Amino acid sequence: MKLNGAGTRRVDSWIDSFIESTEVLDTPRIYRRWAAITTIASVLEQKVWMQTATELFPNIYSVLVGAPGLGKTRAIYAAIPYLRELPEFHIAPTSLTSASLVDALTEAKRMIIQLPDPPLEYNTMLIAADELGTFVHHEDRQVFEILSAFYDPRPYGQDRRGKEIKVRIKRPQVNILCGSTPTTLLKLLPDSAWDQGFTSRLMLIYSEERIISDDVFAAQEDPFVTKLMDDLRVINSISGCFEASSDFRDMVNNWLHSEDKGPDHPRLTHYCTRRLAHLLKLTMISAVDRSNALFLSVDDFHRAISWLSEAELSMGGIFKAGSISADSKAMDEIQHFVRMNDKGRGVLETKVFNFARERVPSLTITRLIEIMIKSGLIAVVNANKDGTNRWFNAPNHD
Repeated sequence: MKLNGAGTRRVDSWIDSFIESTEVLDTPRIYRRWAAITTIASVLEQKVWMQTATELFPNIYSVLVGAPGLGKTRAIYAAIPYLRELPEFHIAPTSLTSASLVDALTEAKRMIIQLPDPPLEYNTMLIAADELGTFVHHEDRQVFEILSAFYDPRPYGQDRRGKEIKVRIKRPQVNILCGSTPTTLLKLLPDSAWDQGFTSRLMLIYSEERIISDDVFAAQEDPFVTKLMDDLRVINSISGCFEASSDFRDMVNNWLHSEDKGPDHPRLTHYCTRRLAHLLKLTMISAVDRSNALFLSVDDFHRAISWLSEAELSMGGIFKAGSISADSKAMDEIQHFVRMNDKGRGVLETKVFNFARERVPSLTITRLIEIMIKSGLIAVVNANKDGTNRWFNAPNHD
């Protein structure tokens, strides 16, 4: 087993130590784990790879998804300072059009000296943003096509109309570490986008967990910062092709033909076709996370499977959380109004209608109220004999 990289590790696992180091951030552990995974992927760039039918590199497109205030930004920006300390590491601007994305990657050149072999030349950068919508313009759909092209380091060319500009990038590559709310994600990526290549490349890391600190004023010294920075420099120096144990190969092939087909949500169908690539990328990240040896073991397979399974288990929740309609939100507000104004006899229908007409078009109010009654959100507790002037309450279903 050939060792690689320049330096000795100071922690057993960069990822696990980063998670422990950021415990005080009050952000879900899964967010911090994937911030760490993507950090290592970004550092590895195209310096390491696995030989399958083609060369496979460990870059990752990670999007941390959840409601505002869960800690997506805190997890992302806990990782960025480590990356900024690395020499010649390229982080993209936080707002990009399709043209500026190409320009930024064109400038993000890397040359790795590896004597006696020829130098390794490529273009790579990390896109890091606390909100996906800040670096992708909603009208600029071409961004997603370009990001799909930059997932694998295949030659990219672009001739810009009206200008004598020809862009040629021989080995482009991008990593992504961004946050998004479910609503923003589904707005940027409408139904049609889930049948295209970009979404199949995304690792969507969803959480509903809201962490509340026991003591918001508690300060804690971080014993890992220096060690994590030192180890990331070592990881940055690793290069070469991975070897794999026969047991590792057998496990991957058995998994590929097993009944584990991944998430069954219809919008994730195309993601599932790329699960093998996601898994193999994670095994490479697991290997270099703990050792300078470019060797893939059974432990790396199991670790990668655990990361992948944890992420996939909650992916479907994104579509439920992000597809809440304006009517649904209005019904929640109406139900709350009824509950707060019910003094024991119910709330008069006219008051409910007056409250509702400030939130939804007048023509839809009657339909909305009837839906709420049939679904049990509110109930008729009294009414005149002719059915007018009904009174409502909001049953407690807890």
